[in-house]
Amino acid sequence: MEKQHITVGYVELSQDESERLFEEVKKDKDIKTYKELQGLMHDYDSAIIEPEARPLAEILDGDEAPDEREQGGIRYIEVFNKLEEDTRYRFKSSNQE
Repeated sequence: MEKQHITVGYVELSQDESERLFEEVKKDKDIKTYKELQGLMHDYDSAIIEPEARPLAEILDGDEAPDEREQGGIRYIEVFNKLEEDTRYRFKSSNQE
């Protein structure tokens, strides 16, 4: 099976991101190829979920918060059906800069 970059909405996923999405979607939608995945993604859109950089003391109770000042966080990509209520897929973005 030939791997390829998948485009969801206006976002072209990297090879790693495309593979992560393929693994998630094939469980739900019974797809076997990247071509089937790309066809399915015409009805989907994506959003990039940026990490929230705040001091941990603001998020956790003071006793639980470690000494570190800020958390880096992880950027995620969320893929969702723009036409109907359906399964949402969230996976780690390859670009964490």
